[in-house]
Amino acid sequence: MKLALVTAALLAFSAPAQAQMMLTTPEEIAAVARGFGAASVQTSSTGSPILNGTIEGTNYGILMYGCDGTRNCESVQFFATFTGRGRDLEHLNTWNEDQRFGTAYINQEGRIFLHWSANLDYGISRQNLIDSFDIWRLTLAEFVTHLDG
Repeated sequence: MKLALVTAALLAFSAPAQAQMMLTTPEEIAAVARGFGAASVQTSSTGSPILNGTIEGTNYGILMYGCDGTRNCESVQFFATFTGRGRDLEHLNTWNEDQRFGTAYINQEGRIFLHWSANLDYGISRQNLIDSFDIWRLTLAEFVTHLDG
């Protein structure tokens, strides 16, 4: 009987901790983003949430996929666009060969894109999301250096 009471008490205390770990709403994502710079959530032309932000002077966005309205987003895609850099596909392919995070390409209009996707299905801890933003911050900085180099 004592074991059952102890188990029940532990489960009662662990449930709120698990609930706090589930960061999947646009506003929760934006709250973490604001720790790295300005960030705001808007609605795209298709009705999906999109985050626009700035990290260390570089503008970026986050597309949110599989959201149930404004909750429970299943995945996100970090992205940034660059114009006027005069880089060719070979230069971007060098980046893609050497980097684990962040894929670069040139679209039909000649704009350079950098993107990286992350899975949020079943939730993500706050610390893991902070770490993902830090990886994105480092990836952006390295990519800007690569473009300018």
